[in-house]
Amino acid sequence: MKKILSALLLVFAMVLSACGGVKYEFKDGVMYGDGKEATGTFEFKSGKNKVKGNFVNGLPDGILEKYYSDGSIMLKDTYVAGENTAEELFYNNGQLMGSFSDTEDLKLYYENGNVVMSVNPQTGETVVYHENGNPLMAIAGGSAAIFNENNEMLFRIDNEQAVDLGATLNQLEDGSYELVKGDKVIAKIDANGQIGTYLYSTGEPLMRFDSSTGLSEIFFKDGTVLFESDGNNFTLNYKDGKPLYEAKGNVWKFFSTDGEEIISNFEIITDIKKVN
Repeated sequence: MKKILSALLLVFAMVLSACGGVKYEFKDGVMYGDGKEATGTFEFKSGKNKVKGNFVNGLPDGILEKYYSDGSIMLKDTYVAGENTAEELFYNNGQLMGSFSDTEDLKLYYENGNVVMSVNPQTGETVVYHENGNPLMAIAGGSAAIFNENNEMLFRIDNEQAVDLGATLNQLEDGSYELVKGDKVIAKIDANGQIGTYLYSTGEPLMRFDSSTGLSEIFFKDGTVLFESDGNNFTLNYKDGKPLYEAKGNVWKFFSTDGEEIISNFEIITDIKKVN
């Protein structure tokens, strides 16, 4: 009987010990276990999404992965001693949505793999692309250029001064204007000279700007807004008009095709579990 009691007491002791295990918490960017900086591989939730990654002395180190609710990969963050040095975002079909690092361009892709925007952190150059992969708009410092889908330049400024591309400005009977290059109308401007619209080679609106409001819009050929900006904020959209990327001041957000925000920080996490 004493042996049985001893065995039961041992079992209960093991259960109690397991229930009173290490308490993990994530605070101010550091993983703690019972108040001490923790090392190991952890799983936890960031909002409703599961995250798995390695920590060394409390700081993320290596690859941290976040998952969609269906279990597919949402993003991979590379950390070195707590510093986020690179990031990859994915559609839930596995296609790369975007990638950027301290030394490489930010690149955003559509679900079919076509690049839609790139930003060079060294030069500051930003390029938005047509659906066929040709550049649509390129901006760097005081220079900017706009191209149609056939890679024909429609507009260019250098050092904030317009460059003559050999186009002719013709005034129409209603007071508005057409900008003609060769035998093709490449832009239309209202009678007040405030609203201008550059055109695709086939005549559809490509880019519209309003100098009175500072609003600029770029369109897909079907008229859906690809890009819009008021000078301080901008939004880059999918073909259905839903946002892919938003930047408002220093706050930026990415979205999946179904509108789910892809959050790349881990400020508020729950359900922490050490797995290795």
